[in-house]
Parts: sequence; C-alpha cells; structure tokens
Amino acid sequence: MGLAPGSKRLNSNTRTHSADKPKTMTVTQDQFRTKLEELPRFKLSHLNTPLEPLDRFKQALIDEGVEVPNRMLVKRDDVTGLAFGGNKGRHFEFEIAHILEGGFDTVININHYHSNQARFIAAGCAKAGLKYHIVSHDSLDAPLTGNLLLCKLMGAKIHRTPLEYARQVADKIFKDETEAGRKPYILPDDPFADVMGMIGFLETGLELEQQLEEADVSGPVRFWGLTGRSIAGLRLYAKNRGLDWQTTACQYSPGEVEDFQQVTADRSSQVAEMFDLEHSLDNDDLQVLSDYRGPAYGEPDDRVIEAIRMVAKAEGLILDPNYTGKAMSGLIGEFRAGRINSEESIVFIHSGGLPQLFAHADKFVD
Repeated sequence: MGLAPGSKRLNSNTRTHSADKPKTMTVTQDQFRTKLEELPRFKLSHLNTPLEPLDRFKQALIDEGVEVPNRMLVKRDDVTGLAFGGNKGRHFEFEIAHILEGGFDTVININHYHSNQARFIAAGCAKAGLKYHIVSHDSLDAPLTGNLLLCKLMGAKIHRTPLEYARQVADKIFKDETEAGRKPYILPDDPFADVMGMIGFLETGLELEQQLEEADVSGPVRFWGLTGRSIAGLRLYAKNRGLDWQTTACQYSPGEVEDFQQVTADRSSQVAEMFDLEHSLDNDDLQVLSDYRGPAYGEPDDRVIEAIRMVAKAEGLILDPNYTGKAMSGLIGEFRAGRINSEESIVFIHSGGLPQLFAHADKFVD
C-alpha cells in the first residue's frame, strides 16, 4: 500500500528533540495556520468546540474539603458533531482526505470492540463514499451495541475475530478487494495514521489559546486527558508557542509509560518536521498516570463509575467508562490526594466516547 501522492514519508530519525538544540523564538500562530491549510482536508467536524466552566463540579469537590484551583474548565470535543462526536473527528478530517488523495476506494481497519476510532472511520467513509471493513477483535460474545452498532448502521462490513487472527483476516480482505478490482487501504499500515491526531490537536491549540484569553484565564494551565495523540498535540503546540501549558495523560489500557513517552516523542519529531517547528517533545514533556487505567482496556473500576455519576449529577456532562471516565477518575483521585497544584487552572479534555456508555449499562443500575 502506497502513500497518497505528494505526501511526505514520515521518518522518525529526521528530527532532533529540543534538548539537542538551543532555544529560539517561538513559532507564530500564523505559521501553524499556514501549515494546517497546506494539508488536504475533508470536513467532518463542527469547530470550534466550546470551552465551558465546571463550577458545580468544582463546588462538589470543595464540599468534600478538597483544595481546588480557581478555574476548572472542560474542552467539549464530545460535541464535534458527526456520529456522536469526539476528538477523532478532528483527526480524521486529515486522514480521510489523505485516503482520498491516494485514490483508495476501500478502507480496512483493525481495532477493538470498544473502539471509538472504528466508529469515526465508519462515519468518515460514509461521508466520503468509501467502502469500509472493520476487523473487530476481542469481546466476541458482546452484543452489537455502542460503537460497533453505529459502524453497522453506517454501512461498515464487520468481521469479528480473536486478536491473534485479526491481521490474517485483514490481509484476506485486502486480497479479495484487490482481486475484485478495488483499491484497498489498510489503515494501520500507513505511518500518517500515527500522526494525524497530533496534527489535529495543533489546531485545537490555536482554538484554546484564543478561548483561554477570552475566558480571562491567566497563569499556568494544566490540560487533563488520556494517553494518545490528542493531548500530545496540545503539548507540542504549547512548547513551540512558549506557553505555560502542562499536560497530564491518564492511561486507559495496559502498557509501559516509558514506551508511550518514547513513541510520542518520536511521532512529535515527525510532526515537527512537517510543520517546520523549533521543538519536538522530549520523553518527560508529558506527565503520565498509570494508576487509573482499571483492570483492562474497556473495563472500568469503581472509581470510574463514581466519576461518571459525580460529573453527570453536577454538570449534566456525560462521560464514558472506557476513556473519559478513566481520565476524570484520575483527576478526582489526584485532587483528593493533594497532588495537583492549586495555582494551575485545569482544562479537562472531553474526547467523547459516549456510545460505549450503553455497552456498560448494567454497571449503572442501582
């Protein structure tokens, strides 16, 4: 499978990290905008998404005797619009355009039963007129609900298989589609799929810089979310803009923290090269918490259930058990442990994931 015409092949060894270079002047907002405008794009999302206060949630913590910062806000990327919304709406505006530019007509994806990404690709393919196969692994006996149900509604061909056979199934689909005269694309094989999310959240950084100024938020800011490309994109933006923004990412599945930090640093070097940025990320640029990931991917613990209920009752804001609920349980846990600097304003990144709440309905029945 080739890259789209005109695309730059990504090379993790072509960019040095900021620790290897002298400090220089910050990158301008116009440079970010210009580079984003140069990339092919397929409109999927309603942007800009709101930045809203979490005043009642903050008061609920104060009522417990917890010390909290003066400002607590939420970036509402759950309302990007398409197919129940979520942060991946930003990511796939670039990915779907990349696929179309390459002349592909069929997308083959491999991901977990609970995957938000699988849902967004289904939505993007439906909008773009692309055929879509999702090789869905694990939870084989789980009912067709949540994200996978939405994939079905949007025309996806669903292939449920154990993880150890997933690649074999995808290769067979690729072969069959090629023999049928189509031009298939296996998404996990393209390195652009590893950086599109970071690219999308460089634009989120532009939004947030303006929104925080309009909200009269001054001083240090800590963005709180999940391990992944989105929050890394925010940190990369802030580092190159010289902003006092820090990030905390909660793990939602097993994995070594050091591995995530290294992979993220390498991918940031690729994005820095594409955007002519002064700095990429170093391994210690992202604070990563592993204590709130629960028993497994797609499995919430009691702290997650409490966090979802607490935020819903305080704010009418719905989180999900697999992703944002885990991030919020981490925020609550760190507040209660006194490990968050009250001088920092907190911005929680609500990345969506709402359909999977219904796959865990039994956990919320009293």
